[in-house]
Amino acid sequence: MKRLKQITNVTFLSYGVLAFSPHPITALIIFTSTLFYPVIGLMGLIGDIISNLTARWMHAHPDAWKSGIFGVSGILIGLALGKYTEPSLRMWIFLIAGSGISGIISVMLANFLSKYDLPILSLPFMIVIWLVLLTIGVVDDSVVSFAPITFLKTLDLWLFNFLPYSIFEYIKMFGSILFQDNLLSGVLVLIAIGLYSRVSIIYGLWGGFLGMLTYTFLHGNVDGFHGLNYVLTALAFGGFFIVSNRHGFVLASIAIVTVGLVDVAMTTVLNPINLPPLVFAFNMVTFVFLFPLKMLPQTTSSFRLIPIPLHIIKSPETNRRWYRRWSGQKNNLKTVITLPFMGEWTVLQGNHGEWTHKGVGQYAWDFVVRDERGHQASGFGNKVEDFYAFGLPVLAPAPGTVYIVENSVEDNPPQTANTERNWGNYVIIDHWNGEFSELSHFKQGSIIVVPGQKVTRGQILGYCGNSGRSPVPHIHYQLQAIPVVGSPTLPASFSEATVNGDIVSHSNPNKDDLISPIEIESEVEWSLIGREGEQWIFQCKTGGRSFKETLTFGTDEFGLPAILSDNNRLWRIIDMPNFVEIRPDYKTYPSLLSPSAFLKITGESLILPKKLLNNFKWNNGIVVQASDNWVVKSELFQITIDSKNGILDVKFNNSNNFQFKQISKVSKNK
Repeated sequence: MKRLKQITNVTFLSYGVLAFSPHPITALIIFTSTLFYPVIGLMGLIGDIISNLTARWMHAHPDAWKSGIFGVSGILIGLALGKYTEPSLRMWIFLIAGSGISGIISVMLANFLSKYDLPILSLPFMIVIWLVLLTIGVVDDSVVSFAPITFLKTLDLWLFNFLPYSIFEYIKMFGSILFQDNLLSGVLVLIAIGLYSRVSIIYGLWGGFLGMLTYTFLHGNVDGFHGLNYVLTALAFGGFFIVSNRHGFVLASIAIVTVGLVDVAMTTVLNPINLPPLVFAFNMVTFVFLFPLKMLPQTTSSFRLIPIPLHIIKSPETNRRWYRRWSGQKNNLKTVITLPFMGEWTVLQGNHGEWTHKGVGQYAWDFVVRDERGHQASGFGNKVEDFYAFGLPVLAPAPGTVYIVENSVEDNPPQTANTERNWGNYVIIDHWNGEFSELSHFKQGSIIVVPGQKVTRGQILGYCGNSGRSPVPHIHYQLQAIPVVGSPTLPASFSEATVNGDIVSHSNPNKDDLISPIEIESEVEWSLIGREGEQWIFQCKTGGRSFKETLTFGTDEFGLPAILSDNNRLWRIIDMPNFVEIRPDYKTYPSLLSPSAFLKITGESLILPKKLLNNFKWNNGIVVQASDNWVVKSELFQITIDSKNGILDVKFNNSNNFQFKQISKVSKNK
């Protein structure tokens, strides 16, 4: 039964993939749109099943197979045979054989194109269907071989007479991506795309409009207009294969016009042999435009057209969220970093510094100690011992393993620097996740850890010095992806700090900022860690909908703590010493098809204090004690927390139609 259910899910999901809307509900709507001619719809379903089963037999990649991509060509073969050939035993034999062959070709192409991270699109369909049509012949496009549902045909004719011809053709073309020559199928496809993604429906409508203009310019009228290539191209480049932005919009528009030119050329070439061009133009233009983008280096500073890795792709909205997190400073950070010192220090030089923090070294900080007059040293500062920072402890900013240590470089006299051994004495810590901390300019011989030693957050590594390129005693800190001293820096931020007197949960301090670690003393604490197996069930009301949402505590694919909702959304739990951050996975996005009140609450990130202290304030809110519970208030909402039962309810400020209240809790021990 489990295998049958999986095959059924994959089969129907293929219909969603065909219209770049891979969701079970949209897939069901799109499948329904093929049933205007029931027999033709059945043929598409048969082709879908055979192609998917063949791909599985060919050992297609499990994740790719589950996505439904291998059934797309089978669907199109069934629908195209129903439209372009006469009913016969040969037609059914070619349907079965062609669908099986398309499944084999799909797997082979997927294995080859995966080297370039390129999609197979409907290329297997084009290869198979042209061979089949050349073999059994093409009937006149005006001849209907199979009977439609009578009522739907009558309704379609009435709409044809009622609507302006251009409007009728415009809506109908969305059904033409499934070779459906009727308005009702077009309406269903439009609804499905709109439910799945607002970005996709905008691009689809624009692609259809620009396609009609292009076709009219090339042909003089809209007679014979189908529009399937225009719509598919718009959807492909409209935030699906590349990130949706103004540059992507321009590229999509150019691709749509190019499709019109290619389609005219192919029609001219294929007319003498009585073959329809089908979706050749869409496949060719998409490959030609997408391949160079995949070959270009992807950098956040210079890249305008951002292709999305195939394993990342979901919806245009999700793809944009992925890009924001890929390119954003805080969202790239895997390690929870705290300040590498005790007490209050001053930022001498921050990111993009005026002296040395430039280019690949731009994401770094230098910290010094100043007195109330702003001086770094007592007296004239002729000796390094006169500087307040000299000899103070340097702490591990996060747990890890000491990777390498340099401890023998002499300290410089003030206002001099050793440019031959630029980094002086340093420690590099491996944080076990591909990120490394480098701390530099330690006092000679003061480092008390050794390579291979595990360190905890806040553990003393050594003492501040003036070694290397360091005119005054200071601590240099940077995060990097390579365990080599002076490697290119990674964007980073410090968790939990007091910056210029204000407590903040995340900080990226600038030059002259006064910064210090925070310590919160509280008798009441709560945590989201260690709740694996617990389920919190909430009664929700949002946007006029009322539903229950279950949050289950578990782990993500990396074994890290996470929250999973009953609609397969995932939130990662980022545990800090005094705060906890709940951050939705980039594939967790708002959708009309599966609402989530918890997603509305968390947004891009939700930060809550773990230590509950009355009137405790930080940059994101304040904690207030209310009877036996605690209320975390922000500008947007109020969250009631019980130290044992967690989040009890949420109320949005100035909103009467939102409800999020815990109605039951299932413990892992029961």
